Amino acid sequence: MPYLLYFGHVNIDTILRVRDLPERGESREVVEIKERTGGTAYNTYKSLRALGVPAHIFTVVGKDFREKLEGIIIRGEITPRCWIVTDGREQTAFVYQGLWKKKDALNIPRERLRDYEILHFSTGNPHFYLKVAREAKKMGIKIGFDPSQEIHYIYNREIFRELLELADYFFCNENEYEKAEKWADDILKKKTVIRTEGEDGASLYLPERGWSHYPAEKVRVEDTTGAGDSFRAGFYAALYRGKSLEECVKYGNKVAGKVVSSSISYYIGTWEEI
Repeated sequence: MPYLLYFGHVNIDTILRVRDLPERGESREVVEIKERTGGTAYNTYKSLRALGVPAHIFTVVGKDFREKLEGIIIRGEITPRCWIVTDGREQTAFVYQGLWKKKDALNIPRERLRDYEILHFSTGNPHFYLKVAREAKKMGIKIGFDPSQEIHYIYNREIFRELLELADYFFCNENEYEKAEKWADDILKKKTVIRTEGEDGASLYLPERGWSHYPAEKVRVEDTTGAGDSFRAGFYAALYRGKSLEECVKYGNKVAGKVVSSSISYYIGTWEEI
C-alpha cells in the first residue's frame, strides 16, 4: 500500500548558471545552460523512491512527457516549464503553470484518497488543494502543507489560512515563514512547523515545546537546486520508518546535504547510505 501522495509540479527545467544574481534592471552573462526534468514534486518523488518509501505523485504533464511515474497524472498539451537562474547558492525562477492554472481540469476520485496515510500539497493550485484537503481531513488522512515560493504570488490570506488550519505539518523556508507569520501567526502557534534554513540546516516547531534547531552537515556545495525537495524526502523517509519528528529533521538535513554536494537535483542513493 502506498504511504504518501505528493502533489506538485513536474517541470522541464532550464537552468541558467551565472556567477552572481543580478539586481533589478541589471544583466549577467550565462556561463552554463542545462535542461532537465525537475519540479518540487518530481525531485521529492524521485528522492522518496530512492529512499525506499512507497510514494505516489499527483501532477500535470504534457503529451510529450514519456517518463513513467506512479500515481495520478493529468495530461495537458504542454508540460509545465521552469526557467531557473542560479549562482550555485541562491536562485530565482520563472514558471509556466500549464493546466495547474485550471482547477476544473484537476481531479482525484475520493475513493483514491483512502490509499494513502499522508497527502503532501506542494506547489500547484490552492483552490483544488483546499477541496481535496477538506475531504482528506474528514477521512482522517494526515496533511502536509508546503506552498513554497507560491505563497508570495498565488496564495491569498484567506485560502492560506484555511489550508494551514487543515494541515498537520507546515513546511517552509525562512522567507516563506515570515509571510506565513504575517497572515496566520495564531494558527502557526498550534501547528508542527518544519522550516529549512539553507546552509544553517533546519528548525522544528512543536506547540508543546517551541523551536529546536538542527544544523546542516558541512559539505562542499555543488548546486542547491532541489535542496528543499530532498530535505522533505528525507523527512518523510524517516517518518515512514517510525522515527521521531526531531530525527526526521536530522534525516532531512542528511539527504539535502547529499543532493547539494552533487549536480543532480534529487537523491539517487539508498536509505542505508543515509
